[in-house]
Amino acid sequence: ECIGDAKWFINTATNYAKERSVFGRPIGQNQGIQFPIAKAYAQMRAAELMLHEAIRLYEAGENPGEEANLVKMLAADASWAAAEACLQTHGGFGFAEEYDVERKFRETRLYQVAPISTNLILSYLSEHVLGLPRSY
Repeated sequence: ECIGDAKWFINTATNYAKERSVFGRPIGQNQGIQFPIAKAYAQMRAAELMLHEAIRLYEAGENPGEEANLVKMLAADASWAAAEACLQTHGGFGFAEEYDVERKFRETRLYQVAPISTNLILSYLSEHVLGLPRSY
């Protein structure tokens, strides 16, 4: 769901940036608009690629614990980054109900804490992957 939401935010921001003109040119011509969207796209693709790796390991009968946790964290972060880029691209219109951006923005924040907090994922990675002492 996080990856799908990230794609929605990226597509919505990209389309709006192409269509919205200020001073006779599309706002998507500005690096300040382009770069956050492009970075969110890169984060989304990284999450997507890690998802495929976790699936591959699972189907091979191996333990995908590390990769599954990485997917959840990367996907939640990608969705949040894409949501922020989309809201920023829309400016004040991002809060208008007809664009659906503000509603989905609120919903995507949930991925940082549910079904498992990204901080718990960091604890798992620290202890079980990096071999650091238990922190809680």
